[in-house]
Amino acid sequence: MQFCLCSEERGFRTVVRYVAVSTIAATWVLAAGCGHPLESGYSDQGKLQLQFFSPPGATVAVDGGPTRSHQINTYGNDGHRLEHTPEEFCVFNLSPGTYEFKYTAAEGLSDVSVYGELKVQSSWHSYAKDFMRRSFIPISLPSAYFKQVSADGNEIFPYRGEAHRTAIDENDLMRLKQGDIVEKVFFVADLEKADKTVKKCRQDLVVLDRKLEYAEARFRRAYAEFRLATDDPMARLLRQDREFIGWEKERLELQQKIEDTNAKLKRTEAILRGDHVLIRRGALVVATEEVIQPHRDAVGAADDVGEVLLVMRIGGRHMHWGEPARELASFNP
Repeated sequence: MQFCLCSEERGFRTVVRYVAVSTIAATWVLAAGCGHPLESGYSDQGKLQLQFFSPPGATVAVDGGPTRSHQINTYGNDGHRLEHTPEEFCVFNLSPGTYEFKYTAAEGLSDVSVYGELKVQSSWHSYAKDFMRRSFIPISLPSAYFKQVSADGNEIFPYRGEAHRTAIDENDLMRLKQGDIVEKVFFVADLEKADKTVKKCRQDLVVLDRKLEYAEARFRRAYAEFRLATDDPMARLLRQDREFIGWEKERLELQQKIEDTNAKLKRTEAILRGDHVLIRRGALVVATEEVIQPHRDAVGAADDVGEVLLVMRIGGRHMHWGEPARELASFNP
């Protein structure tokens, strides 16, 4: 009886020892044979894939059990971001959720760690799900690298349109140095909705112009008569002597509506101008002042014209975590 128990105990120990050795060996093989030993899920279409492509040489680490760290590589002469080997580039595969990240060794930010937040959204619309399954979001981080980026011609890649043409600029870097934050919202624009919006805006502008023409005529008539009406007690009683004030207000309101509609038309047309593949419904866009209404929540404004997939916020808050160890050598938490 004791022998049987002893045999079972030895067998159990043997199994445990075998599993431990196998696990260590597998970990060693992954670490030795792959530049991304902690990255997985390249074929998992339920995850959003991010690819950091600038500034070259910087290292990006994402904290989210476990912390992964990749270096941004330099692309070839053609500069495309299609797959060569995932281990060669700074690629992360993230499920919906919020992640902390940092990057180091950026041009203009030497010996500095810059921290940020990645908020990966769940996709609901079919065009956003199609993008999430089949494509990735290329991300350019603020740095002095913008000084080397050519600004000739329009960027097909939809960071910014012809008015700006450079995805990262000096303002981004200066804001970080002064303690501000940089926020970029990546969304898939609903091109079908955008096309309908453009047509409706053009129709609305015609109607508003005619209403403004009528309001201006009534204002001129009321303004010409108000001096006579002020001497008429009945006109004063019925407030007819103030009729021109109401028409003035309506005229200004119509002018403001025309300005707002024109601005909305330009923003929507900017999205459609960036679409060079006309047989699809959704296109990747980054929310900028050229495509969304200013002074609004960028996420909400982007959701009005599509579906948000990623919100990236970068700031200068001191956090000190993760690898690689590029924090100040004297730092002791």
